[in-house]
Amino acid sequence: MEADAGPGEVLFSVPVIPLTPPVVLEEFDGWLALRNWYRILRDLSGEEAVLATGLLSWRPAVHDHLLSTPVRIVLDERTERVDVVLAGHTTLRDRELLSGHPGFRPADWIADAVQAGQGFGLNASVGDVLRKWCQVALTSPADYREDWTPDADAASPVPRLRLAPALVVRPARREAVADHHARLLSLLPRGVPEGVARFVSPELKPQVMHIPERAPETVPDLMAGLLARGRRVLVATSGPAASAALRGALPPGLAALTATDAAMAARVAEAVRAAGDPGLDALAEREEAAALRVAEITERLRGGGPPEPPQDLRGEEPELSWMPVRPDLPPGPPISRSEAAELVVLLAEETAARKARTEQRDVDPGALPSAAYVRTLIEAESAAAERAERSRTELSQLLRDSDVTLLARLDGDASVVGAALRDLGLEGHPGGWNPSDLAVRALGDALAERRPLIWARVVEMTSRAQWAEHALGELSGHRVELPSDADLRGLAAAAQDLRAYLADGGALKRGPLRSGAQRQAEPLLATVKVDGAAPTTPELLDIVNTDLMVRITCRELQYVWEAASISFPADLPPGERVARFVRAHARLARVRDAMTALDSTRRLLERSGFRVPLAHPIQWHDYAAALRNALEGLGVSRATADLDALRDSIGPADGDDPPSCAPRSPPSTPATPPPTAAPSAPSPRPGTSAPGRSAARNWSPASAPSTPTSPTS
Repeated sequence: MEADAGPGEVLFSVPVIPLTPPVVLEEFDGWLALRNWYRILRDLSGEEAVLATGLLSWRPAVHDHLLSTPVRIVLDERTERVDVVLAGHTTLRDRELLSGHPGFRPADWIADAVQAGQGFGLNASVGDVLRKWCQVALTSPADYREDWTPDADAASPVPRLRLAPALVVRPARREAVADHHARLLSLLPRGVPEGVARFVSPELKPQVMHIPERAPETVPDLMAGLLARGRRVLVATSGPAASAALRGALPPGLAALTATDAAMAARVAEAVRAAGDPGLDALAEREEAAALRVAEITERLRGGGPPEPPQDLRGEEPELSWMPVRPDLPPGPPISRSEAAELVVLLAEETAARKARTEQRDVDPGALPSAAYVRTLIEAESAAAERAERSRTELSQLLRDSDVTLLARLDGDASVVGAALRDLGLEGHPGGWNPSDLAVRALGDALAERRPLIWARVVEMTSRAQWAEHALGELSGHRVELPSDADLRGLAAAAQDLRAYLADGGALKRGPLRSGAQRQAEPLLATVKVDGAAPTTPELLDIVNTDLMVRITCRELQYVWEAASISFPADLPPGERVARFVRAHARLARVRDAMTALDSTRRLLERSGFRVPLAHPIQWHDYAAALRNALEGLGVSRATADLDALRDSIGPADGDDPPSCAPRSPPSTPATPPPTAAPSAPSPRPGTSAPGRSAARNWSPASAPSTPTSPTS
């Protein structure tokens, strides 16, 4: 899958999958899935299809993709490989799906960005476009995840958006054609004519034929055949000129039976009536003779004889009259004319070696694989070997020589880390990352195991940030005014005590009869306003207490993030501050997901005897590249194994085979010897001596070659 493919480039390809299932049982499921994919894509070759991304599920009846990119499904005639090619520009279909929906507001600038090339195919910008669309085009919060699996709940009360890419085959403008026909029928003053109704009536089993691609003589020949069988034919043309041209292309006898308008139809009917008897007796005799001829041929075939007796042409062809007739000749020639011509060519090209060989092993063509299948295997092995050799390093070779199970587990952890980095926008080489990004700092500190207690305290404050976001939702619609130098904790304590006093039945009084809770809350009652009024009721005091606790939470979050050397603006409104903290903790959660997989990778490498330092993002980038190369090396081994299995199934060449079937001399070996370990070979135990394992214990990024080696042959 080429996720970064552009217009006119191949998104993915499916090579020809053989009909014979694999011998190994574990490979059967993969073979069956690939065979099903290949069969479906081959059947859809030439159909109108699109690559759809961004599956939106929302009540009452929205379950469709937002982004649509036209694709072409191309079948290579030479290799029988199926390519899915991105063929056009991406379109945003939000207006088509959500027009009139109360929770939708069109976002023109996002549509302009898609028109300019953003969100194309499966590029990395697709996720950014869908995420920004959720924030701008919807009035309510949306649940967006970059999952490739579609959401099972098709009618969700909350808008759910998934990446969920899919190949969608769309009918070619059927709705537009149906609307056009409906408009044409509405223009008829007296409804549908009886003749047209007879053609399209389901009770009469109509025979309607549409010929989109035709030669100039196709329609005249078809009409001539149908009219000769006594059928009534109605032809829809583009105008009077086309109707006249079609009538002129018919034979004269049949053209006299056709009409292009009502006046001509009347004249044709009169001419037919005036012609009288067309010779029905002669036609009946010819039909009877033809039926007898068919009966004779059918009886001869049932008896095992030829449909026609062989004709003796020797008396009719004077140029063969000199040939003597031998009594032992068969009634028919033993070979056909084409076989005789091929035999003449073979005799003309006969050599002494071929003439001396009186017998040879005959190979059943059905037992041999197709040329396209063999070519696909060779091309797959060549391409995989070139990719693996181009980026091979010392670490990748050591990983390739290890256990396949270990590589599978390492690949799973690397996929989790790669997905987290993509969500964080940290793709490519770490040298190009923004050092001020909190995710970069958190990942660097976690890899180097710096300030673990500080980051643990930041993680603990995640729940506080989420609570503050929820509390702000309860305060929506209320405005709380505080003095600039307010003691937040003192005001919060006074608000809680006064609220408890009023809830227990107390009342606000004046003078010396004031309660202790009221005296303590005097500064709050004098300086704090809720929607312009003093908080003198339990409900207003609850609003004040919630606002104060949100501000105190923002101050605590500010402290812990500054301890981690990351600062946020402190002069913003509480709502914006809380939103920034929530986004920061969400990014930190993805860093923690990546670190869980990184720690698992460290344990696997140490348990297997590999000492690979992973204390810096650059070291992880080098390790991930080496792991990808090792997996590509396994692909080379699998392709080689497929070719070896194919060779073994055919069998070795025998001594009496022709020289052309002798095995060729092996090609020259490359300057850099390929690894000799099979991909399925178990890795040596930590206690045994292995050259690769001892080298792995001393590996570091500095010892890797600066440039990847390249094959020399």
